Amino acid sequence: MSWATALGLARRLWWAPVIIGLVVALALTSMKVDVRTAERDKARTDLSAEQRAHRQTVANYRAASAEALRQAAENVKRVKAEQAAITERKINDLQAHYAAVDARYERVRAALAARTDLRSSETAPVSVASEATCRAYGGTSCDGLLAKLRIAERQAWNLIKLREWAAEQAAVKVEPEPATGLGSQLNP
Repeated sequence: MSWATALGLARRLWWAPVIIGLVVALALTSMKVDVRTAERDKARTDLSAEQRAHRQTVANYRAASAEALRQAAENVKRVKAEQAAITERKINDLQAHYAAVDARYERVRAALAARTDLRSSETAPVSVASEATCRAYGGTSCDGLLAKLRIAERQAWNLIKLREWAAEQAAVKVEPEPATGLGSQLNP
């Protein structure tokens, strides 16, 4: 084929390269649209998964927070119950000691009242020989001295039981028991 024939053919078919270029451009654009569509769909899927994960994380945190509050409330309840039991036990012990002190006071007072001769060689129920001795030691009658001794013993028991109560209250474990869930299995 000669140049003239080729040139004539090119003049007649001038639109063919343009069409071929447009077809190639259309094919490339179509491929780019497919790639962009796939990227968009993947981004939407990733966003949806991330939103679900976020909602699940929020729900997990809320559930964990509610569980922590419940456990804290149970722990406060347990500590209060233990402390109340200690207080009640100490009050009962103290009342029993008060009753024993009062009974002993009344026995000694009755024994002293029953004695007719405090100057005899017999020993008195307490180390008191006479009303004068009571006045010398206590500045009061034997009944007054016994009352002071009774008050002193009751106050001593108050202090003893108060110290015991404070030590037992301080020994109450206020930290909650470790959880039995997954966290405790991971951190033995």
